[in-house]
Amino acid sequence: MTEWTVIKTKGEYEPWWFFEDWEETVLDRFCFEEKEEAFRKYQILAEELIQNYPHHALKKQVLFAAWNEEEIEYCEDCEDDIQTFHGLILLADGVVYAPQPEEKNIWFSEIAAFETKLAD
Repeated sequence: MTEWTVIKTKGEYEPWWFFEDWEETVLDRFCFEEKEEAFRKYQILAEELIQNYPHHALKKQVLFAAWNEEEIEYCEDCEDDIQTFHGLILLADGVVYAPQPEEKNIWFSEIAAFETKLAD
């Protein structure tokens, strides 16, 4: 049985950069046995980020980042301001999930359409 996980992150880089310390950015992990439950949770969290943050980026349909340019933190090590990113990751058995075309149309089309609209 596949274990589905939706991960919510907050850190100084987008969620598709799986740097050595990426798990330190994890705010919440939501685990599911049913794929549809995980998709539904991902969709709800993505919609919240879209509503609360003006900037968004999407990779591989399930790696989503949102940010507000005013939400920055000063980094003493690099002596500069660092952007804060809020992210979502969808995993299947610990690996970034690659949605099937029909899943993209049903579960992820709103997020992809929003990103397409932003690019126009």
